[in-house]
Amino acid sequence: MPHHATSPFFSDLERLVLRYAEEMTLKVQVDPSLPEALRQHLGAEALTQLTLSVAAANFTNRFNEALGTELEG
Repeated sequence: MPHHATSPFFSDLERLVLRYAEEMTLKVQVDPSLPEALRQHLGAEALTQLTLSVAAANFTNRFNEALGTELEG
């Protein structure tokens, strides 16, 4: 979603979540202000769950890409 940062279709929190996921995926290291901002909105437990979800998706995608796995469906 190239224009999520400026899209009127997302709330401020949704933009933060998308930016966090994008930085985890593309840069690996995220801007330190992002987890803190998300923690304030979501709480520590939900931030941990979000981080795990993004990390798991990245792992799965990279694993499948490395093996050339074709997804069913």
